Amino acid sequence: MTKHNTNKNKQPSANSTNLPPKLPGTSEALQRAILLLGNRTKSELGGKSRQELQDLIGAYPASEQAALWKKNLKQLARGE
Repeated sequence: MTKHNTNKNKQPSANSTNLPPKLPGTSEALQRAILLLGNRTKSELGGKSRQELQDLIGAYPASEQAALWKKNLKQLARGE
């Protein structure tokens, strides 16, 4: 199995989830998700931002998970 798999239904690592449960459908939504994940790594998000992140990626991650998802979504965004 490859570590660079971008298929959202497959997980490259058995120890962690490298991508969120849902990927944003547009480039704009992907950039917004990356921004919100960055904010999430620093602090808890408020109600509206928290809900927006959940709507975009299907989950509200812990800070450490948000950092990993942000990194991997940035890589996806660069590849588009």
